Amino acid sequence: MTDSTDAELFGAIADRMASELALDASGHDIHHAWRVFSLGRRLADKEGADGLVVGAAALTHDLHRVVGGDEFVHPRDTLPTVRDILESVDFPTERIEAVCHCVAVHEEYDFDYGHGDERGADTIEAAVVQDADNLDAIGAVGIARAFAYGGAHDNPMWTADPSPDWVAWSADETDGSTLEHLEEKLVHLHENMNTDTGRRLAAERHAFLLEFRERFEREWVGEA
Repeated sequence: MTDSTDAELFGAIADRMASELALDASGHDIHHAWRVFSLGRRLADKEGADGLVVGAAALTHDLHRVVGGDEFVHPRDTLPTVRDILESVDFPTERIEAVCHCVAVHEEYDFDYGHGDERGADTIEAAVVQDADNLDAIGAVGIARAFAYGGAHDNPMWTADPSPDWVAWSADETDGSTLEHLEEKLVHLHENMNTDTGRRLAAERHAFLLEFRERFEREWVGEA
């Protein structure tokens, strides 16, 4: 349940973030932020986390996706802007650092992938935001977002050669395909859930992800 004061705060934060994320075409737009918000608040209610902190962190967590162009920017480097956004909407001062911690560590995983560090979710709120963000990366929407991200970065869907053996042609076997991203990261996310509620929700989404992968690989070579 969100009271009117919290709703006003969230709306004001979202207004700022909608502007910041307006040009995103990689699946990290304001719609993603709102889904993480909804998932995060749901998890917070079940896991006893501060819903105000979780909601604010969910809305602001992906600023780093839009400030560096093609260069990776660590979420912690966006914390001055996050603080500015929260202060501008009169967010409770005593909770701002808790929000910033959630934002700073939301991409840190137990497995070695990309720019993830050692897991740093030191609060239940950070654990919940991490789970909510990962949940939106698997399942039907997560798959759609993966291909949107690949398209935005000129990555091929897959580089496996779909031609019959007798055709004297082969695809460019380069790394960086969306299916490779699915294999290297997305299929592992269910293993990295922090909360019981997150693990329960992830199990169903993970099963759909595996079903999609199997179907995609068969259709890729015309077997289904």
